Amino acid sequence: MFQTINPVDNNILNTYYFLSEKDIRTKLSIAHHAYKKWKDYSFESKVQCLTTLYSCMQKTIDITSYLITQEMGKPITQSRLEVNKSINLCKYYCQQKESIFFQKISTEYEKSYVRFESIGPILGIMPWNYPIWQTIRSSIPNLLLGNVILIKPAINTAGCSMILEKIFIKAGFPEGVFQILLIDIPKIESVIANTVIQGVTFTGSSFSGSIIGSLSGKYIKKSVLELGGNDAFVVMKDVEDIKKTAKLATESRLNNTGQTCISAKRFIVDQSIVNDFIDIVIQEMKEYQKGDLYNESTKIGYISRYDLSEKLYHQYKNIILNGGKICLETNKDGNFFSPSLLRIEKDNFIVKKEEIFGPIGIVSIFSREEEIPDIVNNTCYGLGASIWTKDLEKAEKLSKKIDTGMIFINDIVKSDVRFPFGGVKKSGYGRELSILSIKELSNWKTVIIKKL
Repeated sequence: MFQTINPVDNNILNTYYFLSEKDIRTKLSIAHHAYKKWKDYSFESKVQCLTTLYSCMQKTIDITSYLITQEMGKPITQSRLEVNKSINLCKYYCQQKESIFFQKISTEYEKSYVRFESIGPILGIMPWNYPIWQTIRSSIPNLLLGNVILIKPAINTAGCSMILEKIFIKAGFPEGVFQILLIDIPKIESVIANTVIQGVTFTGSSFSGSIIGSLSGKYIKKSVLELGGNDAFVVMKDVEDIKKTAKLATESRLNNTGQTCISAKRFIVDQSIVNDFIDIVIQEMKEYQKGDLYNESTKIGYISRYDLSEKLYHQYKNIILNGGKICLETNKDGNFFSPSLLRIEKDNFIVKKEEIFGPIGIVSIFSREEEIPDIVNNTCYGLGASIWTKDLEKAEKLSKKIDTGMIFINDIVKSDVRFPFGGVKKSGYGRELSILSIKELSNWKTVIIKKL
């Protein structure tokens, strides 16, 4: 048994029960039989199911958004944006052609090509920070390919996953194509080990990802890991508009109350403009005030769990103990953590090794542009980074020296369904989104046809 808790007042929202061993076996068996049928559905039939799905999601957007805010603690406007983004993802994949599953290779043979085929039931282990978006972005490409999905949700947002399962059923998906698996952490290994499961996709911390990755390897299952980030926001002295840039830096850091893997966690600023940058960020951060999450004007929410709030405050104190200077002090009230800004003058062990998953901005400086790659790369993570400058040629050259999966020049790092999303180093491996994600958990089947 477990309970979902409202992070605003710590009141119990609902009580759920973990599946028994028998129930787990039953769901795996259902997935196995569902896959045998679903993989042979025509491409057009799968697209029709997805079209109906996003129509159903549109009709239930208010209910779903309200539940996200209740369970996760983000402002209702951001919850609604999350659902709308999920709907748009479905639309994107519905617009694709069946040719995305083929890659022709020019050879001496009559025909030679690679066909990307489904492999079977996929276990998706999901986080709590974007309970609908993360599930949809992992599931939809796999479903279009022909795989079926079993989702192990984060327990504190289980209600969001349960309502999503109901929407899939209402949309007419066959039984077992999309299932929610309410299991406790100790049961994950036995599920991965089960011969029914053919792949694993995980979004979460690097620590947990290393465990899931090793289990996937142990049982020879394909896996995709989307893990933590420590994204740099690099501001050159020739930036076009420092006020606008600082405003965007603040928005990136504080979106989803800072509980986002691709938020701008490290502001790396030219020393000649750093004081102006800090002053503007502080002004902007002060605009993010505690308020009613269901009020359209509220821009910041709560840390989603009490233990995470305590961990964040411990990190905040440790950064200061290791030399961090307070530019804007936080005010912690229960699970509410007001935005803060810290400046580090030297290599800070906490900032380098740990992901700060909350509304804390970290500022450091550079005096020479040649220093930038070393500063940006001085972390175990490699998800995204952004560079802000008028000199686009210089920024593009610099991007080649930065060890991340994504580089945005004069724009904040964000997930866009058109582009592959993922990182390197301890930010994981594999890619989500775009048509490339469809190939991650597929069988790359080489087909050679020789004329006699």
